[in-house]
Amino acid sequence: MSSVEIRPANVNDIDVVVPCIYSSGPIAFDYVFSDGMDFLKQSFKKGQCQFGFQNHYVAEQNETVVASIACFDRNQLNAMELPCIKEIFQYYGWRSIPVLLRGLSIERLIPKPIQHSLYIAHVGVTPEQRGTGIGTQLIAWAKEKAQRQGYQSLTLDVAKANDGADKLYHSLGFEDLKLRHSKIANLCDHKTMILKLR
Repeated sequence: MSSVEIRPANVNDIDVVVPCIYSSGPIAFDYVFSDGMDFLKQSFKKGQCQFGFQNHYVAEQNETVVASIACFDRNQLNAMELPCIKEIFQYYGWRSIPVLLRGLSIERLIPKPIQHSLYIAHVGVTPEQRGTGIGTQLIAWAKEKAQRQGYQSLTLDVAKANDGADKLYHSLGFEDLKLRHSKIANLCDHKTMILKLR
């Protein structure tokens, strides 16, 4: 397994990072935004909401971006809500209300992070690098970050049908915290997983 260097994302990473973000939940992104990839590109460039470059990190191998990850806590996510709403209205105009309502329905399936926990989101690896251990390195990096910043736990959400991710997270010490049943067509049940740090 080749090691990676992890650094904050910048706007120039857009062509690699946005597909990585999208790959972390394409059905959910398309359900909420209809054109998930296009909205993510605009949001990534603006930088401020949870899909923006300012809230992501990238993994580099031989100076090439091969993966992305976002980490934030509940308070940080709350602070991103208004910029995200503004971006939605700027992008969708009169179509914004249905987008926001679909976003709220997703939030019942994938809720905000629990208190005192660093939340992992948008973990994505480029197709040619999947299965090479990069995901494991991203999670190890996030764990170290959470410990350094004094969080009590590391949490994430995963689709119940995503057996590969489920096995990886369990192998890294995560435990199932809560299963939520989907009422959205084509979107499977999701569960929150937790890694207790103290």
